[in-house]
Amino acid sequence: MGLTKPKYNISNGIRQVEPYFENISTTVKSRWLNRTVLDILATEFRSFDASEYRRRMRNNEITVIHRLKLTKKERKSRRESGILDDTVRIGFPEIMNYQLKDNDIIERIEHIHERSVIDIRLEDIEVIHEDNELLVVNKPSGIPIHPVQNYFYNSFVRILEIEGWPGKASDNVILRPCHRLDKLTSGVCIFAKSAKSARQIQMQIQDRNVEKVYLARVCGRFPEDEEGIECLDDVVVVDTKKGMKDGIMRKPAKTLFKFVKYNKELNQSIVMCFPKTGRTHQIRIHLRNLKHPIVNDPLYGPNGLMKLEHGFDPNKVSEEYFNKIKSIADTNRQSSETDVRCDTCDSKLYTPLVKENMVMYLHAFKYRLGEVDGWVYQTSWPKWSEI
Repeated sequence: MGLTKPKYNISNGIRQVEPYFENISTTVKSRWLNRTVLDILATEFRSFDASEYRRRMRNNEITVIHRLKLTKKERKSRRESGILDDTVRIGFPEIMNYQLKDNDIIERIEHIHERSVIDIRLEDIEVIHEDNELLVVNKPSGIPIHPVQNYFYNSFVRILEIEGWPGKASDNVILRPCHRLDKLTSGVCIFAKSAKSARQIQMQIQDRNVEKVYLARVCGRFPEDEEGIECLDDVVVVDTKKGMKDGIMRKPAKTLFKFVKYNKELNQSIVMCFPKTGRTHQIRIHLRNLKHPIVNDPLYGPNGLMKLEHGFDPNKVSEEYFNKIKSIADTNRQSSETDVRCDTCDSKLYTPLVKENMVMYLHAFKYRLGEVDGWVYQTSWPKWSEI
C-alpha cells in the first residue's frame, strides 16, 4: 500500500505541504499512570493550552482506547455477541475525569502543519548509483532525510517515494535510509530497497568499515599540511530543551582535515574532512574549535548560536553559558512562528523561510567500503566549492 499523496505548494524555490488531518496514537507511558488525560496533554504535549484540549475532548477529537481485563468466560461471551476485540473507546464526557491505565492508548485527530523545505526538482536529482537493491543519490541541502518532527511528507525519502527520481516514476517503492545526514548537509545519500540490504549497509557503516569524505567551505586560510590537521576534541552537544543536567552530551571524536584551496578575496578555504568517528555535528564542531568554522553554519559558524565568541569552552560547559544559550535558543524558536493562527486548529503558523538560509556549505562527497573489492559512491563537486 502506497503513501497518501499530499498536496505540495511550490513557490520561490520553497516546497510546502498543505495542512492535513492525521490520527495519532500514543501508548501510555508508566509515568502517566493514574493521571488524567488533560493533565498529560497539558504537561507533555504543550502545543496548546488546557482550554483548547478541553474543547477537543468535548468534540471527541481526543479519545482513549482502553483494553478490558476479561475472564475467559467474559471473552467468550463477547465473541458470541459479535464483539471481536477486548477494547472500549472512552470519549466525552467520561474522558474528562478518566485516569489512565496500563496499555491505554491516547488517540488524537491532529491538524498537521509541516515545516517548509527547499524544493526538489525531479530532473535536478543526481543519481550516483542504482540497482535492484540500492539507490544512491546526491541529497540537496535544506531537507531532512528521514521523517522527523514537523517533517513527514517534506522529508527526502517521502518525496522520492511519492514523486520518483530521474529514470524512475513513482511505483509505491519503499526506500530505507541507511545512514544519517543533517538537514542542512548535502551529498551522498544511500537508500536500500529491501530490509536485508539496509541492514547490510548500516552494519558496514556502524562497524566503521566505510570511509567518509566531506567537503566544507570555512572561514580563513586553513593550514596547508601534507599530513593534514587532526582534531581530537570531545564532541559536546548542548540540548537546551533537556535542561542543564541532561542536556549536555560529551563523546570522544576524531576528524582529519586537509586543505584543498583558498580564496584570498573571500578569505575562505575549501577543506576535505575525514571523520573517523560518527558523532552528531562532529565536523561542524571540530572546525569551529579549530577556529575555521563553516562560513554559513547557523549553529557553530561565525554568527551561530554556539560560536566560540559566545564564551564557549570546548572542554567545559558552565551554567552561565548554558543559560545564555538557552535564552538565545528560546528567542530563535519564538521567531520561527508568527502571531497568525490557523483557522482550523488555532496553532501558530510558521514563519516563511528564505531559500538562502536553508543551505550550509558542508557536503558528503564520498562514501567508500574497502580499497579493492568494496564499493565507492561519489558525487560531483558542489557549486559553492568553486572559489
